[in-house]
Amino acid sequence: MSRYAQLTPLLLSSSDAQVSLSFDELDKIVVGGLPNSAKQYGAWWANNAASQPHAKFWLDAGRRASPDFKGKRTVFTLDTTVDTSELAAAVVDESTPQDLTEYVESSLSLERDLEDQIVNHLDVLEPGLTLVSRQESSDVGRLDLLARDRDGRTVIIELKAGEAKDSSIGQIARYVGWYSQKEGTPPRAILVASGFSEPVRYAAKAIPGLKLVTYRVQFAFDEATI
Repeated sequence: MSRYAQLTPLLLSSSDAQVSLSFDELDKIVVGGLPNSAKQYGAWWANNAASQPHAKFWLDAGRRASPDFKGKRTVFTLDTTVDTSELAAAVVDESTPQDLTEYVESSLSLERDLEDQIVNHLDVLEPGLTLVSRQESSDVGRLDLLARDRDGRTVIIELKAGEAKDSSIGQIARYVGWYSQKEGTPPRAILVASGFSEPVRYAAKAIPGLKLVTYRVQFAFDEATI
């Protein structure tokens, strides 16, 4: 059984539009407690089970998570597009091996490091980019980075630890569609990952202005003093 499994029935048991749980309360619900990354980084609470498998346990309850780090809590808001009566009848225990959990947390750490590097070297990603915000909330999800190019056009930057998946293209499409409606002008988008399969490259062609950028992790070694 996954360490997060008890979260689904708990959220399904409430009909309130919002369920607020403190990090201390979540520490008691999650076997072994929340990882430290959950208490510090918004990316951990991204409502995307493809990149954050633990998110399925609140998404399966028909809710979306919004962390409040200052208040040390998370608010789970009911998604009215999901029929929770069907979800309640379909709740099953699915095992999530410990090594998968550790992989997810290490992936999040890599994404955070990647985000920090890009924020500090935006000109390397594209000359003329100016940072607007990090972990920007929207009605269709949380963007990793929001920037503007030298022409003042909105640029959505999404980061993936490892190779980009099909779901990454769908995620970008949602963001582009939402900002197109909000601003009246389609934004550009940059997807950064370690690699892109041929099918993903084909899918990317369907989004005008989407740029695919690969990163490489380099290691430097220095002898430590004893």
